[in-house]
Amino acid sequence: MFTRHLFPIVISTVLLPAILFGQSAKGPALPWDATDLGVFHSGCFKFKIGGADQVTAKGIAIKLETDSGAAALFDTELLRWTAAWNGGFIQFPRGRGGLEGQMKPSGEIGFSTAQVPGWGGGTEDPRPNNQGNLDPKVAKWRGLYVNGDTVVLNYSVGGANVLEVPGFDATAKAFTRTIAVSDLKSETVVTLGGLAGGKGSIGSDGVITMEGTAESGAVRVVAIATSGAPSGSRVEVTNQGNVALRLPVGTSAITFGVAIWSGLKPDTIKSAELFKAAAPRPNIANLTKGGASRWGEPLVTKGKLSDKDDAYVIDEISLPDDNPFKSWLRPGGHDFFPNGSAAIVNVSGDVWIVDGLDEKLEKVTWKRFATGLFQPLGCKVVDGKIYVLGRDQITRLHDLNNDGEADFYENFNNDCVATDNYHEFALDLQTDRAGNFYYAKGSPWEPTVTSPHQGCLLKVSKDGSKMEIVATGLRAPNGLGMGPQDQITVSDNQGHWMPANRLNLIKAGGFYGMVPAAHKELTFTRADGSTFKANPSTEAARTEFKTRFWGSAAEPIPTEMNPPLVWLPMNVDNSPGGEVWVPSGNKWGPLGGQMLHLSYGHCILYNVLQESVDGEVQGAVVKLAGKFPSGIMRGRFSPKDGQLYVTGLNVWQSDAAKFGCFSRVRYTGKSVAQPVGIKTTKAGISLTFAAELDPAAAADRENWSVERWNYKWTGQYGSKDFSVAEPSKAAKDLVFINDIKLSTDRRTVTIELPEMGPANQVKISYRIKSADGKEANNQIYQTIHKVPGVVVTN
Repeated sequence: MFTRHLFPIVISTVLLPAILFGQSAKGPALPWDATDLGVFHSGCFKFKIGGADQVTAKGIAIKLETDSGAAALFDTELLRWTAAWNGGFIQFPRGRGGLEGQMKPSGEIGFSTAQVPGWGGGTEDPRPNNQGNLDPKVAKWRGLYVNGDTVVLNYSVGGANVLEVPGFDATAKAFTRTIAVSDLKSETVVTLGGLAGGKGSIGSDGVITMEGTAESGAVRVVAIATSGAPSGSRVEVTNQGNVALRLPVGTSAITFGVAIWSGLKPDTIKSAELFKAAAPRPNIANLTKGGASRWGEPLVTKGKLSDKDDAYVIDEISLPDDNPFKSWLRPGGHDFFPNGSAAIVNVSGDVWIVDGLDEKLEKVTWKRFATGLFQPLGCKVVDGKIYVLGRDQITRLHDLNNDGEADFYENFNNDCVATDNYHEFALDLQTDRAGNFYYAKGSPWEPTVTSPHQGCLLKVSKDGSKMEIVATGLRAPNGLGMGPQDQITVSDNQGHWMPANRLNLIKAGGFYGMVPAAHKELTFTRADGSTFKANPSTEAARTEFKTRFWGSAAEPIPTEMNPPLVWLPMNVDNSPGGEVWVPSGNKWGPLGGQMLHLSYGHCILYNVLQESVDGEVQGAVVKLAGKFPSGIMRGRFSPKDGQLYVTGLNVWQSDAAKFGCFSRVRYTGKSVAQPVGIKTTKAGISLTFAAELDPAAAADRENWSVERWNYKWTGQYGSKDFSVAEPSKAAKDLVFINDIKLSTDRRTVTIELPEMGPANQVKISYRIKSADGKEANNQIYQTIHKVPGVVVTN
C-alpha cells in the first residue's frame, strides 16, 4: 500500500480554476486545491516560526475573514494558538494526492507562540518527546462547534469548561479571541499570543507590545490588548516571546476578549482601536446550539446495475464528483444507519449521508454532512451517531438542530500520539460486541519508530475514556475486520520485515512481524548464532546495538513472531484492504459466515477460507468478484437489502481507474461454484464447493495444478520466492498430483499430494465446471503452518 517506490498523483490535463480562499497549488495541481473546505480544516502542520521548523501534529486551521484571507491555527494537544496569518488559507503537500507531507499556511505569519502549553503556564513543553496530549487534569480538548462562518472551540482547563471564539476585526486588522470560562477553581495562565524571538513590554495603557525582526529586516510589532479580564488578572511576558494572562483563584463564569495586531513598526495600531477590537463577543454559548445549513439540498446521482451473468455482480453507485463544493471524493470508509442510509467518509476531509440505496439505484442522494476532518479512513455508526476515524482522533458528530448537517465535532478519543510522519495513517474503524472501538496505526517511513503507537492495533473503550494497545508489529495495516465472535483481522503490506502481504488473525499481545514497531523486548539472533534481547522501538536499543533494526537481510532476526492467517503474494493483492464477514442467512447466497477480503491494490474481492490444525489457524483466499473502479478497502452489509457495499479510493499504488468508488456486490441467486471450505491432511488438500461440480471435469488431474514456495523474513524490503524442497534456492516448486477424488455429493474435491508439510504459499489452479455446465476457473492461495500428524524438525 504505502511504499516509497510510488509516484505522486499528478493531474496533467488542465490546470484547475482559481483556488478558493488562497489555497496555493505550488507544484502539480490537485483537485483538493479547489475544494471548499468549510470554515476549518484539520491536519498536521509544519512550517517555520522564527526561522525554525515547528510542528503542530494535531492542528485545526480556521478561516477568520474572507477578504483578507485571515486564518489561524489551533493546536489541540497543547491547546494553544500556533500562529495566525493573512493572505490565504492552507497549502496541501503535493505527494500521494496531498497526503504525503504536512500542510502549512498559505499567507504571511502575523503572530505566533512558542511550543509550550496554551494554558497552565510554563516555559517548556512538558510532554514526553514533545508528543501527545497534555495531562488531562491540566487541560483537555473536547471538540468544536460550527455555527455559520463561526467556529467555537471547546476544551477544559482543570475542572473549568472553556468556550473560545477566534475572529478577525477587519477595521483594526487585528486577530481576536473571545474566551468564556466557567467554574475555574484554581489560578491558571492562558497564553494570548506572541512573536517568536520578540522582546516585549507592557505600556501604561495596558497594551503589550512585542518587537522582532521581519523577513525584510524591518521591525515587526505584535500588539496585544485584553478586555473584560477579571479583577486580579495580570499580564506576563516570557523570554520565549509569549504573552500570557494569569487568571486569579475563584474566577468563574467570565467572558473576556483579546485583540492581537501584527505589522511593521511604522504602522502600529493605536491603543484605542486595539481595545475596541478586544471587546468580547457576547453570548457565545448561543453559538453552541446549531446554526444554519451550509451545504444546501442533497445532490442526486444514478447507479448502474451490472448485466453480468454471475452469482455475484458489481453495481456501481456514481459519486457526485461534479459537486458545487469541488469536493475531491476519495471514500475512506462507510457504515449504515438502521434504515439503510449510509454515511461515507472522504479522505479529503468531509462526510456525506447517502440515501436511495434501493434495488434499482435510480435516484441516489448525497448530502454533505461534515467537513474539515483529518484524513478520515474509517467510519462507524453507533446509536445513530457517526464516529469518524482521523489521524488526530475519533470524532463523534452531532447534528444539534436536525438540519442534516453536523454542528458539534466532539473529541470522542484523541489519546493516540501523532507525529509529522505522513506514513502513520490511522486506518479503519470497527467495534466489538461490547461496543469497544478498534483501529490500526501505520508505521513511519522510514521505518524507524519514534512514538508509542506507530505500527499498533489500538482499542478504545465504548465510552471513549481510555485507549490501549492490543497488538504490535504492523507496517501499513490498511484494513481491519471484526467477526461475529469478535475475531479481529488486520491486513498488512509488503515492505521491510514484510516478505509478502499478509492477513493476520489477531491475538491480544501479538507481534506481527514489523520489527521496528514491536514496542516490546524481543530476542534477536545474529548471523553468527549469538543472541541478545532488545526493544527495537527505542532509540536506546538502536544506539546500544548499532543497528536501525531494518534495511537489509543482514539485520539480526527475532526468534519468533505471530504468523499470518494467510500470506498474499503481490499478484494476488499488492496492497491489502480490510475484511468483512458475511451475515448468517441466505440473503447473500451460500456464503453466510464466510470472511471476505478486499484488495485495495488490485480492486478485487476475495473469499477467505479458514481451518484450525492443532490450535493453529491457517487459511486461503480465492477470488470472488472484480474488478472494481477503485481500490476497495472497506466493506459493510446493508441492514436493509442484505447486500455488500464497498468503498475505496486511489491514492497509493493501485490498479484503480477512478479516484474513488462506492459499489454494491449483489447476489443474483445464480449457482455459486465457489470454494467455501478447505482442509489440510497428511494425504493432501480437500476443497469443499458451494455447488455441485461436473464429475468428469472435477476429477481430471489435467484440470488442476499445484505450486508451493516460502518467503524469508528479514529486514530487507520484501522477499523472493524460495523453494520448499531446497530452501536456499529462489524458485517455486511444482508439486506432482497423485490423484484427484470427488465426494459422492459432488461438492468436495480431494487433491492427493506427496510429502505434505508446512509452506508459506501453496497455489492451487483449476479449470473445472459446475454441475450446470458453467465454467469455474480460479486460483486458491493457501498458507500451511501445520499438517495434522506431520512433525516438523529443524
